Amino acid sequence: MKKSVLVSFMLLICLKSFSQEQQIDPNAINILDRMSEVIGSLNSCSFQVNTSIDHMDQHNGLVKQFSQHEIYMVGPDKMHIQTKGAKGNHAYWYNGDLLMYYSLTHNHYGFIETPDNIIETIDMVNADYGIDFPAADFFYPTFTDDLLENMDKIAYLGLVSVDGEDCHHIVASGPDQHIQIWLRNDTFTLPLRFVILEKSGELPLQYEAVFSKWSVNPNLPDAIFDFVVPETAKRLSFVSKSRAN
Repeated sequence: MKKSVLVSFMLLICLKSFSQEQQIDPNAINILDRMSEVIGSLNSCSFQVNTSIDHMDQHNGLVKQFSQHEIYMVGPDKMHIQTKGAKGNHAYWYNGDLLMYYSLTHNHYGFIETPDNIIETIDMVNADYGIDFPAADFFYPTFTDDLLENMDKIAYLGLVSVDGEDCHHIVASGPDQHIQIWLRNDTFTLPLRFVILEKSGELPLQYEAVFSKWSVNPNLPDAIFDFVVPETAKRLSFVSKSRAN
């Protein structure tokens, strides 16, 4: 009990120090920390994400592109993603050594040597090759700290109904982004919806992710994280940004 009181007191002190320059709602931080704690404790999970992304097309102006992703993870070093979207159907397989890519639309494949865990692999592949993974933000243990570092205001707007589910609604605003997060009001506090408005460009661009079909700690076979190259597939060579420059 004394330890719990001390931790709560220290959290309050930290939030007050942030609040001198920022508007930080402790209720929002507690709920975000709860979500991160649950996700960080998972051994495995699977879920579906439907995403929409605004792109600036030189001929048609602002265009919204939609994709559907099925994601399977086993910590710390296995991941499989299947994507259907505007750029065709493709998939990734990660097993701790390699990230394999295969385009079902074009029948070509490639691979990248990677670190031995999911988070470092996502970071490296994004930084070196510009590959984004759908809604990866929530799997970073520093998710709440990153919001505190980059946002001027984090507010808890209370419980709202989204698609028939009770959700915690959290809003975060900063110089370059405006973020809205809806987390399920249940035992696991998992994400339901996530909207980012990028304000740094000439026009605001929106990214939205809608989560469904969450499965917590499913027994996923190792075989789904290995990729067998089709005999007729053509190999691609991934070139890192550093080599391209």
